Amino acid sequence: MSISWGTLKSLLLFFGPMLLPKAIGVYRNLKKDADDRALQSRQNRPAAPVLHPLPRRSVFMLSLLAITAVMWLMSAGLVLPASVSRTLHLPKALCMPENIFVATDSRLQTPNDVIFTRLAAQRPGRELTFSDEALRSRLLSLESRLLYLQLGPDALTECPFCSGTGIDAQSSYSATNYLHYALIDLVAAHLFNLVLIAAATSPLLLLGRKSKSLSAAVQTHPNTAETLAAHDYGSQLTADHAHAVAVSHIRRWRTSMSVLALCGAALDVYLVATYDNQVNARATRLVDLDLFFWTMRTYRGLACGGSLAALAAVLYLVASGHHRSARLGLLGALIFGSLPPPSPAARITAVVNGLNGVKGKLNAGAIVKNTALRDTDLRAHTQSYWAHEVMLVAEAMKDHEVVEGVNNALENRIDMQRIARDAEQYAQTVVPTLLATQPILSQQQQRQQP
Repeated sequence: MSISWGTLKSLLLFFGPMLLPKAIGVYRNLKKDADDRALQSRQNRPAAPVLHPLPRRSVFMLSLLAITAVMWLMSAGLVLPASVSRTLHLPKALCMPENIFVATDSRLQTPNDVIFTRLAAQRPGRELTFSDEALRSRLLSLESRLLYLQLGPDALTECPFCSGTGIDAQSSYSATNYLHYALIDLVAAHLFNLVLIAAATSPLLLLGRKSKSLSAAVQTHPNTAETLAAHDYGSQLTADHAHAVAVSHIRRWRTSMSVLALCGAALDVYLVATYDNQVNARATRLVDLDLFFWTMRTYRGLACGGSLAALAAVLYLVASGHHRSARLGLLGALIFGSLPPPSPAARITAVVNGLNGVKGKLNAGAIVKNTALRDTDLRAHTQSYWAHEVMLVAEAMKDHEVVEGVNNALENRIDMQRIARDAEQYAQTVVPTLLATQPILSQQQQRQQP
């Protein structure tokens, strides 16, 4: 089915005004999320990236995903050519099966003896293998060859409950047996893929528990003081928050990839089970044949291998902490969504740390002031400084221009009543205890009088 350019233009004119504003809105949201990531990374807030090396469990799971993805691509013939795979004697699951009609340049109606004579000429020692002999005994009718193009060679040669030497138009039960055998292998491959996705996206298997970081610090620093110094409570809260965010991303991708794998498996089984192999019955040339099994194997390997490779890349970003990096830009906002706000514990810890810093500065100022007042030389130097400062200010205030400027400011630009109210409110706020204890002191003084 082909779609003309006029139809495409009509669809674009109809759906364009509805889809274009939504696409612009999505782009703006992603851009805003990317800017928020960059801002948090610059400010080094508690929600900023927490980068760390991959633990062993993460390396193992990611390596398993990558190896399985390469195996899927090899089974589709996208990594190594089929001839090279057969030369290396790789397992059948990692090789693209050979198509005898393509290998021998034969039509579908070519006699069986001619096909396998040409095939034997390509074999080492000009001898057919055991699989070739088993396939030769099954390809005795047109229906068997149509089933070969639909289900592949392994279904015809290795089916343990398919008796006879092939099928014909009347033996539909035998064709159903071949289909069931092919579907069993197909469903088993997709189930393995689904189990691998479930295991790789398990937060416990990929990241471990939150307390692992603190226990690792305790093992590294046996001394309690060194452990607390190297792993304070604030950093622990930050690490726990980063772990919680990573777990949420992993669970999100676990659901998405599981649904995608189930839908892909259902679609694959449906296409194989409902394929009409009679479309090849009228093909008189090799180029007219629909090589359904090999085409589906290529698409299947590309889809499964590509999805597993993409999942491994996403899990690597999550496990290493790069999923919150501002370098990802729009891609990070598209894959991981908007940044979650810091947890209440992390915000309280940030406020407490800020207050501790202010308290430390006040204590340092108090120590410096106490030292200056207790030391004779420093006290004398301080008194001489302030005496000189008062003299300079008094001399400046005697200047005629300064006096006019001060009077102008007091009359036109400064509200003295408001300043007085603010000063009174500030005094009542800073020293409320003095005002509260003043009546009590006055009562005690009256009692002490004779």
